[in-house]
Amino acid sequence: MARELFGTDGIRGRALEWPLDEPTMCRLGVALTRMMAGGDPKPSFLIGGDTRASTETLADWLSVGIQTAGGSVTWGGVLPTPAVSHLLRIGSCTAGIVISASHNPAEDNGVKVLASSGEKISETVEELLEDELKRAPAASGPGLPALRPGLLDRYRAMVIKSLEDPRPLEGLHLVLDAANGAASGLADEILETLGAKVTAIASTPDGMNINRDVGAASPGQLAEAVTRLGADGGLALDGDADRAVLVDEKGRILDGDDLLLAWATSLFDEGRLPGNQIVATVMSNFGLEAGLSAKGIDLVRCSVGDRAVWETMVRSGAALGGEQSGHIICSHLSVTGDGLLTGTQILALAAKSGCPLSEISDLQRLPQILINVKVGRRRPFEEVPEIRSLLKSVGTTLAGSGRVLLRYSGTEPLARVMLEGEDKKQIHTLAEELAEAIKRALPE
Repeated sequence: MARELFGTDGIRGRALEWPLDEPTMCRLGVALTRMMAGGDPKPSFLIGGDTRASTETLADWLSVGIQTAGGSVTWGGVLPTPAVSHLLRIGSCTAGIVISASHNPAEDNGVKVLASSGEKISETVEELLEDELKRAPAASGPGLPALRPGLLDRYRAMVIKSLEDPRPLEGLHLVLDAANGAASGLADEILETLGAKVTAIASTPDGMNINRDVGAASPGQLAEAVTRLGADGGLALDGDADRAVLVDEKGRILDGDDLLLAWATSLFDEGRLPGNQIVATVMSNFGLEAGLSAKGIDLVRCSVGDRAVWETMVRSGAALGGEQSGHIICSHLSVTGDGLLTGTQILALAAKSGCPLSEISDLQRLPQILINVKVGRRRPFEEVPEIRSLLKSVGTTLAGSGRVLLRYSGTEPLARVMLEGEDKKQIHTLAEELAEAIKRALPE
């Protein structure tokens, strides 16, 4: 059965509109309770979310459905996605729900479902859940219970204790961009506890400013602030704090590929990289693969999404994996992308080495072009003659010196055109040609 609601990272859409409307969310709560109960007469769910104005309303509707079906709810309020994952791992809840649309604008929202292990549920379970949702009755009853205090403290303690040195960032001046999201206030406090002087530029959420020209997907303001203030570096998170990018002291953005190379090298040198391999998605730059190979580390490629990264890590036995966007997982510490863990670990690595952030990664990236094209419908690219023919031609042109990748976004009505090659002007021209072909063949 094909999935209609779930994409790469849960359910996404315009907040309070289908599928994030009241009847669907209430019925989803019923379906989740039925699906995840596993014989438990009163399954329990931990719900948390980011700082969007719509988050508590969606949580309330889901809570109605869960309690109608005989489940119980713990309301955690504003919690990063990795915090919910961690709390599930150390607690006794049946499952967890995160209300967030990650790096999307405030007008959007979403629902992510996590198993009691802290892992995101599989695509197979999502398909079964959608099927159960179709059978779920309307729900009515009590909404969200009172906020459970103290939950965030447990996650904060885990991040701090994950570092050997209690104050590894002593003496550093760091700029923090929390995207006005779920880690606002929390991230500032953690960095300061670890010894850093912190200047925050996006840590005052108002319900509508989450990700607005800030955060891991828009780190320009962070880069400007770091250079203007003469800071030692900067950390940018996204709305639910499951991804991170850094900015070095020169204002250069270090994305997930840079961070993976730095972290993999450190783990390799310490003998803590099983199989001498890591996992990255098809979107990671070829320069990452080359840089790892030069150090004796293999790269295993997988499809896009931190769930795909984690599942590939489990199958391959890899301890580290991630995405160019900044979703990074280290199995020594977590089972899902965690921006605060990633950021603090890499910052601590740099501080311990005594080198500036600009020297933690020697990634020599191949020029890469990524174009997002809005589409009206999704058809397999190989079934569209114009796209198929041009894709074959571009592949022939780049053979041996680059690569081309076409894929659809799992959360938005977008086709993504990605090319890598030695000649930046050439790949830009070829990418534009492919983008135009997609626009003509699949108009929005």
